[in-house]
Amino acid sequence: MITTIHVDDAQHLLIFRANQILTVKQDVLSPPPVEIYHKFLEYQLASDWFIEREQGYATMLLEETATEPAGCHWVFIREVFFAKHELAPLVARALALLNWRKRSRFCGKCGSQLHDSTDETARVCLSCGNVYYPSLSPAMIVLVEKDGKILLARHKHRNTDIFTCLAGYMEPGETLEECVAREVQEEAGITVKNIRYVGSKSWPFPDQLMLAFRAEWESGELVPETSEIHELHWFDKNNLPAIPLRGSVAHDLITGVMK
Repeated sequence: MITTIHVDDAQHLLIFRANQILTVKQDVLSPPPVEIYHKFLEYQLASDWFIEREQGYATMLLEETATEPAGCHWVFIREVFFAKHELAPLVARALALLNWRKRSRFCGKCGSQLHDSTDETARVCLSCGNVYYPSLSPAMIVLVEKDGKILLARHKHRNTDIFTCLAGYMEPGETLEECVAREVQEEAGITVKNIRYVGSKSWPFPDQLMLAFRAEWESGELVPETSEIHELHWFDKNNLPAIPLRGSVAHDLITGVMK
């Protein structure tokens, strides 16, 4: 249950700014003391904050212009995931909920302001009674192999300086395997076989659940989907281009962490 009171009771304080988290150590996640949490509230630097007492944490989202207090540092959240820190699940949950709350301020039915539920993780419209639960967007990401090489793409509109795996959101009515086959066909023009699930990771940017797969080329020549893909190539595993940073699902697939 989400509430905004009794912050001092929280075991962990998770303070975010965009895709970074505040820590008192530069290379290790060590949440700041409660006094800093109160200072951000006092100076009205937080856009949202709440506590989940059952989960043992309080969290806060700062404005992107907020600076770190003396003795603190900003660490990219993906580094927390890469290190498999014991707080990584709470970090993913807290940030995903903050992002959801930012998008769920008003009722989609009557337009009234939403309020936190008193007995579950949800937002409630007191005017019409509608209840809104946290959103989760399942997305597949796949590493396709052919004759010992892997397929990587450079996109036109995001992460344009790196090559990464093909990925996409599930559509209503399809299975995960069907989603993999469709996205590969749409983005690369080839068909795949032996689609195999290898793992998953919460990716709260803003609300994805990344479902990782491996697959093998079956037929077809590479034809990039021109509105999204700038270029596609088969790469030797020992001669890779610039790839996503560690901590991401794509990095784990490409480097073999997810097998």
